[in-house]
Amino acid sequence: MTGIQHVRVSNRDADFKFDLYRNITIVRGKSGTGKTTLYDMIADYTRLKEESGVNISSPKACVALVDTDWKHQLNGISDSIVFVDEGAAYIKTPEFAKAVKNSDNYYVIFSRESLHDLPYSVEEIYEIKASGKFHKFVKMYKSDKRHVYSFNSTRRNFQFDILLTEDSKSGYEFYRAYFDDRNVVCETSGSNSEIFKWLRNHKDKKVFVVADGAAFGSEIDRVLKLQSTTEENFRICLPESFEWLILKSGLIKASDLVSVLDNPSDYIESRDFFSWENFFEDYLVRNTVNTHFQYAKKEINPIYLSENNSKKIMAEIQMKPE
Repeated sequence: MTGIQHVRVSNRDADFKFDLYRNITIVRGKSGTGKTTLYDMIADYTRLKEESGVNISSPKACVALVDTDWKHQLNGISDSIVFVDEGAAYIKTPEFAKAVKNSDNYYVIFSRESLHDLPYSVEEIYEIKASGKFHKFVKMYKSDKRHVYSFNSTRRNFQFDILLTEDSKSGYEFYRAYFDDRNVVCETSGSNSEIFKWLRNHKDKKVFVVADGAAFGSEIDRVLKLQSTTEENFRICLPESFEWLILKSGLIKASDLVSVLDNPSDYIESRDFFSWENFFEDYLVRNTVNTHFQYAKKEINPIYLSENNSKKIMAEIQMKPE
């Protein structure tokens, strides 16, 4: 499935309107905010169709996983929007993550817990806000224009002496070269899930964290809560991915690049790409093969390290150690 899905689910008591941009959308929030109501409406429609009293307006079929044998039910669902209740224990299993990866559906998952086996975006975590019977999805985590996330407003100028990234390959090599003469030490955590542990063990350090926002959704809450207890000793910057930064820099020429960056939902097939970071890496590799800017994840091409080119790549996030 590709594209933004505009969905409306209603009955005589409640009316939900929301848009889905990626293959995985997480809906959180306290009890009583409408999560269970929305899921139950989809579940009733799944079982009873029009007799349920639920009206659904959507370009794709909307289906709730209601069978005890969820694997059997999911095997029969294709090119649809699948709604999953937070009471389903299987959503936290690698088996469910594998099933999501190997399907062409979009998923709306109701869960107050972080799901570490699913690479979902910080941009696609929502809570439900209601005004009377009308409900809408509202982003839980918002960033400034430079992709810096915080529960509180942050100081514009931030002095840091460590750059931490989860990347241990080309991205890490790029940042290490960029900050080589800027009195900043570059470190790698090795993975998104290790960033929290690294920060917790270095609370006294001034750190600028750069990670792939496209797959950081399961980590964002605990990292921001840690930030609030450490006198804001670190900043968390979450662009889509390192490859996305390169594509945004203007260094790469491709006939459809502007459209891809403006409307990625229209180009990213959920069956083929588990996360948007996978798509941007694939796109960058395909569009630089046999060129001066040929890209490989395992080792950075030295052309990206020139002063002029590296500044263009960094312009999107504008980190300025002082």
